[in-house]
Amino acid sequence: MRLKDPFSLKVVGMTKRTNKPRKPRDEESSDEVSGLTCQHVSKAVDLSSVKKAVTSSMWSMCSDCLRERTMIDGEPASGHDILVCLKCGFQGCSQSESQHSTKHHQTLHPESHCITVSLGTWKAWCFECNEELSTHCNKKALAQTLDFLQKHSVKAQLALSRSMKKRDKFPVNNCTLVLVKGINNLGNTCFFNAVMQNLSQTHMLNDLIQDVKEKGHKLKICPPAESNVGALTVTLPSPEPLTSAMFLFLHSVKESGKGPANPKILFNQLCQKAPRFKGYQQQDSQELLHYLLDSMRVEETKRIKAGILKSFNNPTEKTADDETKRQVKAYGKEGVTMNFVDRIFVGELTNTIMCEECEHISTVKEAFIDISLPVIEERVSISLH
Repeated sequence: MRLKDPFSLKVVGMTKRTNKPRKPRDEESSDEVSGLTCQHVSKAVDLSSVKKAVTSSMWSMCSDCLRERTMIDGEPASGHDILVCLKCGFQGCSQSESQHSTKHHQTLHPESHCITVSLGTWKAWCFECNEELSTHCNKKALAQTLDFLQKHSVKAQLALSRSMKKRDKFPVNNCTLVLVKGINNLGNTCFFNAVMQNLSQTHMLNDLIQDVKEKGHKLKICPPAESNVGALTVTLPSPEPLTSAMFLFLHSVKESGKGPANPKILFNQLCQKAPRFKGYQQQDSQELLHYLLDSMRVEETKRIKAGILKSFNNPTEKTADDETKRQVKAYGKEGVTMNFVDRIFVGELTNTIMCEECEHISTVKEAFIDISLPVIEERVSISLH
């Protein structure tokens, strides 16, 4: 049986109140209902629980619809259809076929989860009394909870507005929205395919590759001011074999043709760099990702250095003067970190060491692609009697 939305009923058409015994009116735990007293406010309103629940969940979304992936007219249940339980902060729909707000009240202790607030009309409703509640007195728990929800709603709308502006300012290139496509198994290469599926869905990688995949790409290098050299625009040569194979593979994944992508060329190029992956044996995906990224990083670093040297007419140690060597070194130090691997996957680890005797502090910075962190298992002591 489908239940009607309580807030769509007019007061004159509502069912009469049940003749349950009423508790004495209390300033902090009761509220007026059409001139009478709601006896459930003391049990059914908990401001601290509501605060904790709504700040840790999606605002104005039915929690059960999200879990069940229920859609209303192609969208998740949201907006004016949402009722918030004032006991626990549960957000449930009221106008969908699911009626999650009503089910929440019926499933849990009815008298403890019977009061809700509509996020569309800001009206409070008691399921047990079958009445709309008055919220005009600011000193009461009901009005205080309603005031918090209204303020939280304003904050949530402002946060959504800011995120929408950022999305409009930095639009996602449609070409990076890659559909998931199957990859041929070359023989116990599931570890390799798992890595490639993740990389093919790394949108920033797809964007940067579009820029640097061709010969003749222009790269502008701007060393820091203390190096006393100006900006330099270099022309990059063709990519190295492994990086080229990666470009071709990602392009094949984006193609709309039927059938899975074939990673054979890429896998063979990687095996030439890291022979340990030959033989079609089971391997570790994390190790493969490290070798793959590090190998492409080496190739791109070599490519950028070649572009810098070409800008100086390919000087050698014998033909280059001191000033040329200084400039090449400055551009090289800054330029090698501009490859696409560093820009996406490489971080910087700072090691600080202090001498206990002289208290001298030395700092060393190291680049890393991944960090292995120990997972300490909690030991539970069991006492035997």
